[in-house]
Amino acid sequence: MNLLKSNDPAPSRLYYKINRLFYRVWFRLVLIIVFLIFSILVSKKFLFKDIDLNAEIKLLSEESSAIYKGLTELSITRIFVKGAQESLKKEIITLIENAATEGFSALKAQALREKIEDIRKVKKAFVKFSTDGLVIVNVIERKEAVVFFNNDLYEVLDSNGVLLSIKQNYEGLSSLPLLVGKDASKNINALLALVNEIGSYQSDVLYYEWVGERRWDIHMKSELVFKLPENNLNKGLKVMHMFLSETNKLSKTVVSVDLRNIDKPIIRFRKVPPVEYIGKSTRRLAG
Repeated sequence: MNLLKSNDPAPSRLYYKINRLFYRVWFRLVLIIVFLIFSILVSKKFLFKDIDLNAEIKLLSEESSAIYKGLTELSITRIFVKGAQESLKKEIITLIENAATEGFSALKAQALREKIEDIRKVKKAFVKFSTDGLVIVNVIERKEAVVFFNNDLYEVLDSNGVLLSIKQNYEGLSSLPLLVGKDASKNINALLALVNEIGSYQSDVLYYEWVGERRWDIHMKSELVFKLPENNLNKGLKVMHMFLSETNKLSKTVVSVDLRNIDKPIIRFRKVPPVEYIGKSTRRLAG
């Protein structure tokens, strides 16, 4: 016994290795898979010997085709659009109705969403279908921000410079700031900040001119022009506010207030006023 144990330890080592395999997760999974395959083969042999597998596969295929057809041939009962003004809402509904004639599909929600987002006034769209024919569209609409006078046409832009519409005249657009000048449409955010700083005098402004691709002129409805500086814009706006609040009726005699050199403002008049008034006004604006 002692001789066998010392000279032939192989049986105990083999047992040890097999025993350790049962502690391995992968080995257990292999045994389970083998068992399942064996069970399926036995079931097929004894339980499903009378079933036509080809017929079953054909039936499943037909049912799948019917489901797909139901998804690809939906009829529209209602279209509900949220987040859009009336004119845009009508445009979206018309687009969906036209899409339905081309083969409406619950599987084509993404394609329909992309078509809706191609509309200029739509920033983002979300489309949802239901099996009863209801189409729900949630829209984030681009807001009109400024009017850019370009090539004798009035282009309505949003705050990102996206073109929303083109008008032949300014009628109905007076609530939006009017912008002119070369490449002015590239500076919409700066313009909106400027309009905000002007505050209560916005209604007195005729249009904003981007001059020399570097600074602003503000043209008032009274035909007065403020030439703002390229630098120190905030100080230039303060001087403009002071001029408008203090001169009142006398400002009608002024053609322009040149603030390009903010420390030496230049006032130009339609008619030459008294010397005392010129000196007093210039000193006040210069601070």
